[in-house]
Amino acid sequence: MNIYHPQTPLEAVMLRKENADTAVYFAGGTDNLRLGGAAEGKDLIDINSLGMDKIEIRGDKLYIGSRCTLQDLVECDLIPDFIREAAGFCASLARRNAATIGGNLGLRRDDSYLAAALTAADAVLDCMTPHGENKKEIGTYLQSKCKALIMAVIIDKNRTGWVKRFGNTAASHAAVIAAQSSDIYALSIHGSGIVYGNSPDIADSVTYCDDITGGAAYKKYLAEIAFTLRR
Repeated sequence: MNIYHPQTPLEAVMLRKENADTAVYFAGGTDNLRLGGAAEGKDLIDINSLGMDKIEIRGDKLYIGSRCTLQDLVECDLIPDFIREAAGFCASLARRNAATIGGNLGLRRDDSYLAAALTAADAVLDCMTPHGENKKEIGTYLQSKCKALIMAVIIDKNRTGWVKRFGNTAASHAAVIAAQSSDIYALSIHGSGIVYGNSPDIADSVTYCDDITGGAAYKKYLAEIAFTLRR
């Protein structure tokens, strides 16, 4: 295994582009360092010296650095309550202290702690691409295979909303996570991906499957009632 230490976000992205099949970004490492994780058999591009770890208000927007941990979100009063609650879905304090917001989103897992809440919050990702800095809507990013480096998550500083997690236990994979903010509805459904839209009827567009988190009918039921329960 090789470990690269880029000096700038652009250098990190170029290293990833040059080694697309053999390297992954490394920050908190909660997935990279586990057996069978994203980095197994691959090289690491260490981004821990690049900053991207601040939470700050700029005008009417809140910028959350991608290297902020889930625990940073839980503890920061600047973060909207429902985003803090989503970060707290990670039941392990040790994991919350290591896992980064960029890593949680970059893996594009359908049981991501943050994806549904941030999608409902209409978040925008400040990304570094091989062509320079670019802004990407989070929904578009999550449904693509973009390998850009997430530098910050941007949301309205006064954003309000709610998020609800359904799972067998606090520590198990979530079967369904539902979130709503303003007129945006979002669902993360294990085995089926992330869907969002301007109507609670988005649950009808999902192809559900049986897996370790529950049966297809069970997850379909949860997705259909989640928004009704919060009305």
